[in-house]
Amino acid sequence: MKKTTLKKTVTLLMMTAFWTTASPIGVDTNKDSVNEVKTQCDAYRKINANRDSISVQSYRAKVNKERNANMVAQEQLSINEDTSMIMTYYITGLVVVLILLGTGIVLSRKYNRRLKKSREELNEARKVAENSMHLKSLFLSNMSHEIRTPLNALAGFSAILVDDTLDDETRKQFESIIHQNSDLLLKLINDVVDFSRQQNGEMQFKIEEQDAVEICRNVVETVNKVKRTSADILFESDLATLTLSTDKARLQQMLINLLVNANKFTEKGSIVLSLKKEGNAALFSVTDTGCGIAPEKREKIFNRFEKLDENAQGTGLGLSICRLIIERLGGKIWVDPDYNDGARFCFTHPIAGKEVKA
Repeated sequence: MKKTTLKKTVTLLMMTAFWTTASPIGVDTNKDSVNEVKTQCDAYRKINANRDSISVQSYRAKVNKERNANMVAQEQLSINEDTSMIMTYYITGLVVVLILLGTGIVLSRKYNRRLKKSREELNEARKVAENSMHLKSLFLSNMSHEIRTPLNALAGFSAILVDDTLDDETRKQFESIIHQNSDLLLKLINDVVDFSRQQNGEMQFKIEEQDAVEICRNVVETVNKVKRTSADILFESDLATLTLSTDKARLQQMLINLLVNANKFTEKGSIVLSLKKEGNAALFSVTDTGCGIAPEKREKIFNRFEKLDENAQGTGLGLSICRLIIERLGGKIWVDPDYNDGARFCFTHPIAGKEVKA
Protein backbone atom coordinates (compact mmCIF):
# COMPACT_ATOMS: atom_id res chain seq x y z
CA MET A 1 0.00 0.00 0.00
CA LYS A 2 2.82 2.41 0.88
CA LYS A 3 4.56 1.68 -2.43
CA THR A 4 1.34 2.47 -4.39
CA THR A 5 0.91 5.85 -2.65
CA LEU A 6 4.53 6.71 -3.33
CA LYS A 7 4.08 5.91 -7.04
CA LYS A 8 0.99 8.14 -7.23
CA THR A 9 2.89 10.99 -5.61
CA VAL A 10 5.83 10.65 -8.03
CA THR A 11 3.43 10.56 -10.98
CA LEU A 12 1.70 13.71 -9.75
CA LEU A 13 5.06 15.52 -9.45
CA MET A 14 6.06 14.54 -12.99
CA MET A 15 2.76 15.79 -14.39
CA THR A 16 3.10 19.06 -12.52
CA ALA A 17 6.62 19.53 -13.84
CA PHE A 18 5.40 18.85 -17.38
CA TRP A 19 2.65 21.40 -17.23
CA THR A 20 4.95 23.91 -15.73
CA THR A 21 7.43 23.53 -18.55
CA ALA A 22 4.82 23.50 -21.26
CA SER A 23 2.96 26.59 -20.03
CA PRO A 24 5.17 29.66 -19.68
CA ILE A 25 2.26 31.71 -18.49
CA GLY A 26 1.88 29.95 -15.22
CA VAL A 27 5.52 29.51 -14.43
CA ASP A 28 5.50 31.47 -11.24
CA THR A 29 2.30 29.96 -10.09
CA ASN A 30 3.49 26.51 -10.80
CA LYS A 31 6.70 27.04 -8.91
CA ASP A 32 4.71 27.72 -5.82
CA SER A 33 2.71 24.64 -6.49
CA VAL A 34 5.81 22.57 -6.98
CA ASN A 35 7.30 23.83 -3.80
CA GLU A 36 4.10 23.03 -2.00
CA VAL A 37 4.08 19.57 -3.49
CA LYS A 38 7.70 19.07 -2.47
CA THR A 39 6.82 20.17 1.02
CA GLN A 40 3.92 17.74 1.04
CA CYS A 41 6.20 15.03 -0.32
CA ASP A 42 8.76 15.69 2.38
CA ALA A 43 6.01 15.66 4.97
CA TYR A 44 4.69 12.47 3.48
CA ARG A 45 8.15 10.89 3.52
CA LYS A 46 8.52 11.87 7.15
CA ILE A 47 5.11 10.42 7.93
CA ASN A 48 5.98 7.23 6.05
CA ALA A 49 9.37 7.09 7.81
CA ASN A 50 7.60 7.49 11.12
CA ARG A 51 5.09 4.87 10.06
CA ASP A 52 7.86 2.54 9.00
CA SER A 53 9.64 3.16 12.28
CA ILE A 54 6.43 2.48 14.17
CA SER A 55 5.82 -0.65 12.06
CA VAL A 56 9.37 -1.87 12.66
CA GLN A 57 9.01 -1.26 16.38
CA SER A 58 5.64 -2.98 16.34
CA TYR A 59 7.15 -5.86 14.39
CA ARG A 60 10.08 -6.02 16.78
CA ALA A 61 7.64 -5.96 19.70
CA LYS A 62 5.69 -8.82 18.12
CA VAL A 63 8.89 -10.72 17.41
CA ASN A 64 10.07 -10.15 20.97
CA LYS A 65 6.67 -11.19 22.23
CA GLU A 66 6.71 -14.32 20.11
CA ARG A 67 10.28 -14.96 21.19
CA ASN A 68 9.34 -14.53 24.85
CA ALA A 69 6.29 -16.73 24.35
CA ASN A 70 8.50 -19.33 22.66
CA MET A 71 11.02 -19.12 25.49
CA VAL A 72 8.20 -19.45 28.03
CA ALA A 73 6.87 -22.40 26.08
CA GLN A 74 10.32 -23.97 25.97
CA GLU A 75 10.79 -23.35 29.66
CA GLN A 76 7.34 -24.81 30.33
CA LEU A 77 8.20 -27.79 28.13
CA SER A 78 11.47 -28.21 30.01
CA ILE A 79 9.61 -27.92 33.30
CA ASN A 80 7.06 -30.50 32.08
CA GLU A 81 9.86 -32.82 31.01
CA ASP A 82 11.56 -32.38 34.38
CA THR A 83 8.24 -32.92 36.13
CA SER A 84 7.57 -36.01 34.00
CA MET A 85 11.06 -37.34 34.79
CA ILE A 86 10.58 -36.62 38.47
CA MET A 87 7.20 -38.39 38.40
CA THR A 88 8.79 -41.31 36.57
CA TYR A 89 11.51 -41.53 39.20
CA TYR A 90 8.92 -41.14 41.95
CA ILE A 91 6.65 -43.85 40.54
CA THR A 92 9.64 -46.12 39.89
CA GLY A 93 10.89 -45.51 43.42
CA LEU A 94 7.41 -46.11 44.81
CA VAL A 95 7.11 -49.37 42.87
CA VAL A 96 10.54 -50.46 44.10
CA VAL A 97 9.59 -49.57 47.67
CA LEU A 98 6.31 -51.47 47.33
CA ILE A 99 8.14 -54.48 45.89
CA LEU A 100 10.70 -54.36 48.69
CA LEU A 101 7.92 -53.92 51.23
CA GLY A 102 5.94 -56.82 49.77
CA THR A 103 9.06 -58.98 49.68
CA GLY A 104 9.81 -58.00 53.26
CA ILE A 105 6.27 -58.88 54.33
CA VAL A 106 6.44 -62.24 52.53
CA LEU A 107 9.86 -63.03 54.02
CA SER A 108 8.69 -61.86 57.42
CA ARG A 109 5.64 -64.10 57.29
CA LYS A 110 7.76 -66.99 56.05
CA TYR A 111 10.23 -66.38 58.85
CA ASN A 112 7.38 -66.11 61.37
CA ARG A 113 5.94 -69.40 60.12
CA ARG A 114 9.32 -71.05 60.42
CA LEU A 115 9.80 -69.54 63.84
CA LYS A 116 6.35 -70.71 64.90
CA LYS A 117 7.04 -74.18 63.52
CA SER A 118 10.43 -74.25 65.27
CA ARG A 119 8.78 -73.21 68.53
CA GLU A 120 6.13 -75.88 68.11
CA GLU A 121 8.80 -78.49 67.36
CA LEU A 122 10.82 -77.26 70.32
CA ASN A 123 7.79 -77.43 72.58
CA GLU A 124 6.98 -80.88 71.24
CA ALA A 125 10.57 -82.01 71.77
CA ARG A 126 10.47 -80.53 75.27
CA LYS A 127 7.24 -82.39 76.03
CA VAL A 128 8.71 -85.60 74.64
CA ALA A 129 11.85 -85.09 76.73
CA GLU A 130 9.80 -84.35 79.83
CA ASN A 131 7.62 -87.37 79.13
CA SER A 132 10.72 -89.52 78.58
CA MET A 133 12.18 -88.31 81.86
CA HIS A 134 8.88 -89.05 83.59
CA LEU A 135 8.68 -92.49 81.99
CA LYS A 136 12.31 -93.15 82.85
CA SER A 137 11.70 -92.26 86.47
CA LEU A 138 8.55 -94.37 86.46
CA PHE A 139 10.44 -97.22 84.84
CA LEU A 140 13.19 -97.10 87.47
CA SER A 141 10.59 -96.98 90.20
CA ASN A 142 8.68 -99.91 88.69
CA MET A 143 11.86 -101.86 88.12
CA SER A 144 12.96 -101.43 91.69
CA HIS A 145 9.55 -102.63 92.84
CA GLU A 146 9.24 -105.44 90.29
CA ILE A 147 12.72 -106.77 90.99
CA ARG A 148 12.43 -106.40 94.74
CA THR A 149 9.18 -108.43 94.87
CA PRO A 150 10.49 -111.69 93.32
CA LEU A 151 13.86 -111.30 95.06
CA ASN A 152 12.14 -111.02 98.43
CA ALA A 153 10.08 -114.11 97.60
CA LEU A 154 13.17 -116.03 96.50
CA ALA A 155 15.11 -115.05 99.61
CA GLY A 156 12.23 -115.65 102.01
CA PHE A 157 11.00 -118.99 100.73
CA SER A 158 14.53 -120.28 100.11
CA ALA A 159 15.29 -119.64 103.78
CA ILE A 160 12.13 -121.48 104.82
CA LEU A 161 12.95 -124.54 102.68
CA VAL A 162 15.91 -125.40 104.88
CA ASP A 163 13.49 -126.05 107.77
CA ASP A 164 13.34 -129.84 108.25
CA THR A 165 9.93 -129.65 109.92
CA LEU A 166 8.16 -128.80 106.65
CA ASP A 167 5.97 -131.52 105.15
CA ASP A 168 6.31 -132.49 101.49
CA GLU A 169 3.16 -130.69 100.33
CA THR A 170 4.20 -127.36 101.86
CA ARG A 171 7.69 -127.79 100.50
CA LYS A 172 6.27 -128.32 96.96
CA GLN A 173 4.14 -125.19 97.31
CA PHE A 174 7.17 -123.15 98.35
CA GLU A 175 9.23 -124.60 95.49
CA SER A 176 6.45 -123.67 93.05
CA ILE A 177 6.41 -120.10 94.40
CA ILE A 178 10.19 -119.87 94.07
CA HIS A 179 9.99 -121.19 90.52
CA GLN A 180 7.29 -118.67 89.55
CA ASN A 181 9.23 -115.75 91.00
CA SER A 182 12.40 -116.95 89.28
CA ASP A 183 10.55 -116.97 85.96
CA LEU A 184 9.13 -113.50 86.70
CA LEU A 185 12.57 -112.13 87.51
CA LEU A 186 14.02 -113.72 84.38
CA LYS A 187 11.25 -112.19 82.25
CA LEU A 188 11.90 -108.75 83.73
CA ILE A 189 15.59 -109.02 82.95
CA ASN A 190 14.89 -110.29 79.44
CA ASP A 191 12.53 -107.38 78.78
CA VAL A 192 15.14 -104.88 79.88
CA VAL A 193 17.82 -106.59 77.77
CA ASP A 194 15.53 -106.70 74.72
CA PHE A 195 14.62 -103.06 75.20
CA SER A 196 18.30 -102.13 75.41
CA ARG A 197 19.02 -104.10 72.22
CA GLN A 198 16.06 -102.42 70.57
CA GLN A 199 17.44 -98.98 71.44
CA ASN A 200 20.87 -99.90 70.06
CA GLY A 201 19.54 -101.76 67.01
CA GLU A 202 21.23 -104.97 68.15
CA MET A 203 18.19 -107.29 68.33
CA GLN A 204 18.98 -110.30 66.13
CA PHE A 205 16.50 -112.39 64.12
CA LYS A 206 16.93 -115.88 62.68
CA ILE A 207 14.42 -116.41 59.86
CA GLU A 208 13.46 -120.02 59.17
CA GLU A 209 10.36 -121.89 57.98
CA GLN A 210 8.16 -122.79 60.96
CA ASP A 211 4.68 -124.22 61.53
CA ALA A 212 2.64 -121.37 63.03
CA VAL A 213 -0.14 -123.72 64.23
CA GLU A 214 2.33 -125.80 66.23
CA ILE A 215 3.92 -122.66 67.73
CA CYS A 216 0.50 -121.40 68.86
CA ARG A 217 -0.40 -124.72 70.50
CA ASN A 218 2.91 -124.87 72.36
CA VAL A 219 2.56 -121.28 73.57
CA VAL A 220 -1.00 -121.85 74.85
CA GLU A 221 0.10 -124.98 76.66
CA THR A 222 3.03 -123.15 78.27
CA VAL A 223 0.96 -120.16 79.44
CA ASN A 224 -1.75 -122.44 80.82
CA LYS A 225 0.85 -123.91 83.16
CA VAL A 226 1.90 -120.54 84.59
CA LYS A 227 -1.39 -118.59 84.52
CA ARG A 228 -2.44 -116.90 87.77
CA THR A 229 -6.17 -116.56 87.17
CA SER A 230 -9.06 -118.93 86.53
CA ALA A 231 -9.51 -117.70 82.95
CA ASP A 232 -9.39 -120.38 80.27
CA ILE A 233 -6.64 -119.99 77.68
CA LEU A 234 -7.64 -121.53 74.35
CA PHE A 235 -6.37 -121.84 70.80
CA GLU A 236 -8.74 -121.72 67.83
CA SER A 237 -7.92 -122.19 64.15
CA ASP A 238 -9.39 -123.89 61.09
CA LEU A 239 -5.88 -124.54 59.82
CA ALA A 240 -4.15 -127.87 60.37
CA THR A 241 -0.79 -126.31 59.52
CA LEU A 242 0.56 -122.98 58.27
CA THR A 243 4.18 -122.57 57.26
CA LEU A 244 5.72 -119.18 57.97
CA SER A 245 9.16 -117.77 57.37
CA THR A 246 9.79 -116.37 60.82
CA ASP A 247 11.99 -116.28 63.90
CA LYS A 248 10.44 -118.96 66.12
CA ALA A 249 11.83 -117.63 69.39
CA ARG A 250 10.69 -114.04 68.70
CA LEU A 251 7.21 -115.14 67.58
CA GLN A 252 6.86 -117.26 70.72
CA GLN A 253 8.06 -114.38 72.86
CA MET A 254 5.48 -112.10 71.30
CA LEU A 255 2.58 -114.54 71.71
CA ILE A 256 3.55 -115.29 75.32
CA ASN A 257 3.71 -111.56 76.10
CA LEU A 258 0.22 -111.02 74.68
CA LEU A 259 -1.29 -114.04 76.48
CA VAL A 260 0.36 -113.24 79.83
CA ASN A 261 -0.71 -109.62 79.50
CA ALA A 262 -4.31 -110.73 78.79
CA ASN A 263 -4.23 -113.14 81.74
CA LYS A 264 -3.07 -110.31 84.00
CA PHE A 265 -6.30 -108.37 83.36
CA THR A 266 -8.73 -111.29 82.98
CA GLU A 267 -9.68 -112.80 86.33
CA LYS A 268 -12.29 -115.13 84.83
CA GLY A 269 -13.78 -115.92 81.46
CA SER A 270 -11.59 -116.82 78.52
CA ILE A 271 -8.52 -115.84 76.57
CA VAL A 272 -8.50 -117.07 72.98
CA LEU A 273 -5.54 -117.16 70.63
CA SER A 274 -6.75 -117.51 67.04
CA LEU A 275 -4.94 -117.94 63.74
CA LYS A 276 -6.16 -117.68 60.17
CA LYS A 277 -4.75 -116.96 56.75
CA GLU A 278 -5.61 -113.75 54.90
CA GLY A 279 -4.05 -113.46 51.46
CA ASN A 280 -0.26 -113.51 51.75
CA ALA A 281 -0.29 -113.00 55.51
CA ALA A 282 -1.21 -114.82 58.68
CA LEU A 283 -3.58 -113.01 61.05
CA PHE A 284 -3.07 -113.66 64.76
CA SER A 285 -5.42 -112.35 67.46
CA VAL A 286 -5.55 -112.61 71.25
CA THR A 287 -9.06 -111.96 72.59
CA ASP A 288 -9.92 -111.72 76.30
CA THR A 289 -13.00 -110.98 78.39
CA GLY A 290 -11.18 -108.77 80.86
CA CYS A 291 -11.46 -105.08 81.75
CA GLY A 292 -10.64 -103.88 78.22
CA ILE A 293 -8.70 -100.80 77.12
CA ALA A 294 -10.03 -97.24 76.99
CA PRO A 295 -10.17 -95.84 73.40
CA GLU A 296 -7.72 -93.02 74.19
CA LYS A 297 -5.13 -95.57 75.41
CA ARG A 298 -5.33 -98.03 72.53
CA GLU A 299 -2.43 -96.44 70.70
CA LYS A 300 -0.45 -95.24 73.72
CA ILE A 301 -0.38 -98.75 75.16
CA PHE A 302 2.37 -99.65 72.66
CA ASN A 303 4.66 -96.88 73.93
CA ARG A 304 7.60 -97.83 76.08
CA PHE A 305 7.05 -97.81 79.85
CA GLU A 306 3.30 -97.37 79.25
CA LYS A 307 1.12 -99.39 81.62
CA LEU A 308 -2.65 -99.83 81.64
CA ASP A 309 -2.59 -100.19 85.42
CA GLU A 310 0.29 -98.62 87.33
CA ASN A 311 -0.29 -101.04 90.21
CA ALA A 312 -0.02 -104.14 88.02
CA GLN A 313 3.21 -106.08 87.76
CA GLY A 314 5.42 -105.42 84.76
CA THR A 315 7.85 -102.88 83.34
CA GLY A 316 5.59 -101.45 80.64
CA LEU A 317 7.94 -102.76 77.94
CA GLY A 318 6.11 -105.92 76.84
CA LEU A 319 3.80 -104.41 74.22
CA SER A 320 6.51 -102.05 73.02
CA ILE A 321 8.75 -105.05 72.38
CA CYS A 322 5.86 -106.86 70.67
CA ARG A 323 5.44 -103.97 68.23
CA LEU A 324 9.18 -103.94 67.56
CA ILE A 325 9.26 -107.68 66.86
CA ILE A 326 6.30 -107.78 64.49
CA GLU A 327 7.42 -104.67 62.60
CA ARG A 328 10.87 -106.17 62.16
CA LEU A 329 9.14 -109.29 60.77
CA GLY A 330 7.21 -107.16 58.24
CA GLY A 331 3.81 -107.07 59.95
CA LYS A 332 1.84 -104.67 62.12
CA ILE A 333 -0.04 -104.83 65.41
CA TRP A 334 -3.10 -102.97 66.69
CA VAL A 335 -5.97 -103.08 69.17
CA ASP A 336 -9.32 -103.99 67.58
CA PRO A 337 -11.55 -100.89 68.09
CA ASP A 338 -14.76 -102.83 67.31
CA TYR A 339 -14.40 -105.34 70.15
CA ASN A 340 -15.94 -104.08 73.40
CA ASP A 341 -16.22 -107.21 75.60
CA GLY A 342 -12.63 -106.93 76.77
CA ALA A 343 -9.53 -106.42 74.68
CA ARG A 344 -8.44 -107.90 71.36
CA PHE A 345 -4.89 -107.56 70.07
CA CYS A 346 -4.38 -108.37 66.38
CA PHE A 347 -1.24 -108.60 64.32
CA THR A 348 -0.30 -109.71 60.83
CA HIS A 349 2.72 -111.75 59.78
CA PRO A 350 3.77 -112.18 56.12
CA ILE A 351 3.76 -115.79 54.93
CA ALA A 352 7.11 -115.30 53.22
CA GLY A 353 8.45 -113.20 56.04
CA LYS A 354 11.83 -111.56 56.09
CA GLU A 355 13.53 -109.26 58.54
CA VAL A 356 12.90 -105.57 57.96
CA LYS A 357 15.90 -103.53 59.05
CA ALA A 358 15.06 -100.82 61.60
